[in-house]
Amino acid sequence: MNQISRHLPPSLKSAIDEAVHALHQRVPAAIGCVVATVDGRLVSQVVDNGADPQRIAAMIGSMVALGETIGREVRIDRSEYVVVNALNGILLAQRVPGRRALFVVSTLARTTTNLGLLLHETRTTAAAIGETVDAWLDHYQAATAAAS
Repeated sequence: MNQISRHLPPSLKSAIDEAVHALHQRVPAAIGCVVATVDGRLVSQVVDNGADPQRIAAMIGSMVALGETIGREVRIDRSEYVVVNALNGILLAQRVPGRRALFVVSTLARTTTNLGLLLHETRTTAAAIGETVDAWLDHYQAATAAAS
């Protein structure tokens, strides 16, 4: 894992926090939203049901990686997202797209939620976070090059 994901700059952390809170507001039956690094470090969270966000963060990176591996192994290509449909809720997790693919976003919702809405809103948030991270990286690299 590189330095950026270990020590997020405040401006990037704030943008990710805003995206997580907005996702939580847009999904009516959401009971949690978590962003983590792919190696399981908690980045941002809103969790309403008492679940431990640190534990969720530790698991979602592995879930997404396992889904991607299974997709390749069974010859259906790389998995885009993983869904856990349990008796009392749904968890959807997907990798945040971007040049570095450093993060995973997950949304936890009640079973009354529309899975299509959950997928759409989680994907939209993941894409927005990916664009924000890529823009920050571009700015950081340009500033570093200018300083050299």
